[in-house]
This record gives sequence, structure tokens and C-alpha cells, in this order.
Amino acid sequence: MFNHLKTSVIATIVLAILCCGIYPAIVWGLSQALFHHKANGSLIAKDGSPTDDDANAVGSTLLGQPFSDARYFQPRPSAAGNGYDPTASGGSNLGPTSAKLFNGTTQPSTQPSEPPTVAYDGIKLRTLLYTQANGIDIADASQPLKSFMDEKGNYDQVKLITAFNDPDHPLTFRTTKPIPPDAVTASSSGLDPHISIENAELQAQRVADARKMPVDKVKELIAANTDGPDLGVIGDPGVNVLKLNVALDNQK
Repeated sequence: MFNHLKTSVIATIVLAILCCGIYPAIVWGLSQALFHHKANGSLIAKDGSPTDDDANAVGSTLLGQPFSDARYFQPRPSAAGNGYDPTASGGSNLGPTSAKLFNGTTQPSTQPSEPPTVAYDGIKLRTLLYTQANGIDIADASQPLKSFMDEKGNYDQVKLITAFNDPDHPLTFRTTKPIPPDAVTASSSGLDPHISIENAELQAQRVADARKMPVDKVKELIAANTDGPDLGVIGDPGVNVLKLNVALDNQK
């Protein structure tokens, strides 16, 4: 019995040294030597150059982050916490037949004098906001969309979601251009740093107008910041939003 116990203790110590010490050290050393930039988070600085200094980094090219200004390309929606929270990675877990996913939901206010708020925006609302932001026309709608706007032309999102969920006469509409799925749906991680080329091209005119740049120059930057499929064959090309926005800021 003592011999078995001795063997077990020695095996545990040896395996602990190998698996918890030597192996991680080898992997860390190889990654630092061969893939230093990637192993340290693929961070980039304001000028677009790789950096390992967190203080000078504007973000990681591996993780999406929110952009809302019209001068920037906007990423796909995120279900990760309060927008691209890396500590809350995940999707919405809503299936393709979910009414909530398409129509959105509202939440009653806890104060009687305050109106309801948006609990979940949904694909239809995201589509309308995307078309409005990028100058895409609505071909037709079952109800006048202007009736859902305020005097400044902004959509009342609560009224829209309520109309989408109307069991008798739900609000429907059709856009003049196909909207790429990634423009109105979140990735499974909620942290995808890429958008499709189609999505980027639909945003190009808005960005060009906001920056007073030729749209052809913006499209050149889209092409320059498009990553190809993994290993050349896996997946589709994707435009890295952070790299593209940094490249825009560095235009003279």
C-alpha cells in the first residue's frame, strides 16, 4: 500500500510539473517568439501600427467595439453585455422563428408618468435604423413610416416595436436594396470584429459624406482592410471595422 501511495504522489508531482509548468512555459515561449503580436492581443495604435502597450492601443483587431459617429463604419450588432463587452461574450440565443428576434420587445416603465422603453430592439427595427442611417429607401410599408417619426425625423422605437407586434395589423415594410444579414444580426460570440464587404459598401457613402472624402477613396480603404477567408478557403472575406476606421482617421 505504501509503494502504491508513493507512486501516486510521485506521478502527481511529475505531471503537475510537466502540465502546469514546463508545457505552458514552452507554449508561451514559442508563441512569444513566433507570434509575438498575436500572442499579446493583436493590439493596434492610433496610427494603425501594432503595439504591445495597452496605454497606446485603440483596440484589438480580434475584438469588435462600438462606433456610432456617422464618420465611422459601424460594426454588426452585439448581444455581448452592453455592446461588445469581452467579459460577457455570447449571442442572443434566439432562434430563427423567434418573434422577439424579429419584432423586438418593450418594457413598461416602473414610473406611471414615464413611457415604456425598448427591452430588445429586434431585426426589423435594426433594419429601419440601418436604412435611415445609410440613405437606403423603403420601397413600401403597410403604414406610413413618417407617423412613427418625431419632428426631427427620428424613429420612435417603442411605437415601431409595438406596431411590429400588433397581432391584427402588424407593421411591415420592404427595402429597395437587400440588407446584409450581418448588418442586423449579432454574431454567436457577440464580439465579431468584421462586417461583410456588402455591409461596408452600403455604409461607404455615408462615411464619405461625413468626412467629405471621395467615395472611391473610402472603397479603396475597404479593400485594403478586408481580411481573406481563414487558410484561404474557410469562411468569407470580412472587413475589419477597427482597422478600417483607424485607416480613415489617418487620412491626410
